Amino acid sequence: MRSDQRLTPPGPCFFHDNAGPHKARARTQSLRELKIQVLPHSANNPDLASCDFWLFMILKDRLAGRKFDRIQDLEKEVDSEQRTIPGEDYRGVFRKWQIRLKCCIESHGKYFEGL
Repeated sequence: MRSDQRLTPPGPCFFHDNAGPHKARARTQSLRELKIQVLPHSANNPDLASCDFWLFMILKDRLAGRKFDRIQDLEKEVDSEQRTIPGEDYRGVFRKWQIRLKCCIESHGKYFEGL
């Protein structure tokens, strides 16, 4: 990605890391059919995804020490906890994500720290 390109394309887009399930043919085909553009992710910067640098830490703190007998119970609690996070927090993390993307672009995809 060139440094003069927009950070997000017009229209719906999706951003995730390069994990195998994210690159599976069924997943990529579904996104193409829905006309959702997938933003490229640098392999050297795993903490570009907002879930990695923000959401998972919040959920880990909120659910620490709790036990779940069924995966459905865990899913319900994660969903419930996510809904209590104020919209402004999500907007703030989106702004931080754009800064991280810009740093990645300026470093030409090399690993960086300090954000």
